[in-house]
Amino acid sequence: MKKIIDLHIKEKVYKKKKTQLSILNNFRLEVNAGEKIAIVGESGVGKSSLLNIIGLLDKDYSGEYTLFGSLTDNLQASELAQWRNQKLGFVLQESALINSLTIEDNIKLPLHYAGSRKKEFKLEDFENVINAIEIKPILKKKPLDCSGGEKARAVFARGIIMKPQIILSDEPTASLDVDNRERIVNLLFKMNKEFNTTIITVTHDLEVAKLHDRVIHLERSK
Repeated sequence: MKKIIDLHIKEKVYKKKKTQLSILNNFRLEVNAGEKIAIVGESGVGKSSLLNIIGLLDKDYSGEYTLFGSLTDNLQASELAQWRNQKLGFVLQESALINSLTIEDNIKLPLHYAGSRKKEFKLEDFENVINAIEIKPILKKKPLDCSGGEKARAVFARGIIMKPQIILSDEPTASLDVDNRERIVNLLFKMNKEFNTTIITVTHDLEVAKLHDRVIHLERSK
């Protein structure tokens, strides 16, 4: 199998007010294309920070990160932005929807930055996603008119609409009921099977974690 992530974090220092917290000390992660990885651990151990580092959103750490065979320190800002939009799909807790746009426009937002990849987008794919997670009735609504669960599903749809090579999910099922949780997980794993999409999921739900190929337990640094 082809290795697409080779990450070695020596230390990540998290600053909060006047205190500093050292997390992810000497952490090593290798991921092959098409793997499904779950990351679990108590609050404060660095799960979301790790996801941000993997997703090229956080470079404030000591260590070395090779992604898709390229050392990320050697990538220009424009290349990092292009990779974040085209190769990585984000379903993050802080992925706020734009309140002035409809749910449909929020979901299609990655198309505005897709460049040459815009040609790969098919309306059929969009229809399949919104039907699978049952959000067609809210497409013309604005985020402020939607429930928390509806907005969570819209953020998920936006994260996968471009069929990225890696999907990074931060508690994707946290605000969902049992039925919608199952729809989200099924769609993630369907993409994994059909497109060999690599799935990395941060979750407190051990039942969801067990459905992945590997479960990585993060522990508090000593």
